[in-house]
Amino acid sequence: MSDEFTLDMLDIPSGWNRGTGDWMGVAAAMKRGETVEVIQEVGSTLWRNSLPEKHSLYWDGENLSTIKGRIWISFTQRRFAPESVLPKVQWHPRVLWIGIGCEAGTPRELIETAIQNVCRAYHLAEGAIAGIATIDTKAGELGLLELCAARNWPLKTFAADILSSVEVPNPSNMVATAVGTPSVAEAAALCAIALISCTIVKNRQDACSTKSESALKNRQDACSTKSESACGVGILPARERLLVPKQIFRSQNPPLLQGGVKVGSAVTVAVAVCPIDYLG
Repeated sequence: MSDEFTLDMLDIPSGWNRGTGDWMGVAAAMKRGETVEVIQEVGSTLWRNSLPEKHSLYWDGENLSTIKGRIWISFTQRRFAPESVLPKVQWHPRVLWIGIGCEAGTPRELIETAIQNVCRAYHLAEGAIAGIATIDTKAGELGLLELCAARNWPLKTFAADILSSVEVPNPSNMVATAVGTPSVAEAAALCAIALISCTIVKNRQDACSTKSESALKNRQDACSTKSESACGVGILPARERLLVPKQIFRSQNPPLLQGGVKVGSAVTVAVAVCPIDYLG
């Protein structure tokens, strides 16, 4: 194995985020030409095409008897035992779309805390979050805009008629009466992954068009199927891409008034996983 092949030479997509782990340990193993196992669960595999002819990386299931390091590529937040002799690291492709429903005037802090609580509860890496999705009437919601700006997350919004056409596990008649769709968080998260999949596939393969958002639901399964082959990594089937059904968080403090307007005190969060990582 080449002594010059190092961790920094990997042509990892720029949108991926480094997670926790013993990065120095894995880098040292690669520099010595020792076997490093790669377990890739999501994200583009195109980076493998730039590997030199001689390298020390092996994919899960290959040459496992001599592993001296491991690289996980996933949306899961893993906890590595500090006493482990095998150095491990995590890379997080941005594949998670967070659907948000919130009351008017909900502060950024409550939205951010709700997302963090969901990530902890379901062992999801915040570094794998691609962006936020919600109903179009929340496009100007200050708390959402502040959070997206601070975390460099895009905000995707969808009209109520688009959201109402998406089948979700937890529709609400009360929500439908209030905003014109029985689901905001769950439906928006699913719409976001369909839209991103179609957009990226069109850019790469001219496989489908997203000019008409009204056709979004009808194209969702077809676009998602095509996008998996473009991605190179098969992940969860369509019915399981809603990783987290809606979770409702309420402020522990009573709502306040700001300029005569009540501050929102409830946030609904849902999480969906996209077949293709977001590199925007």
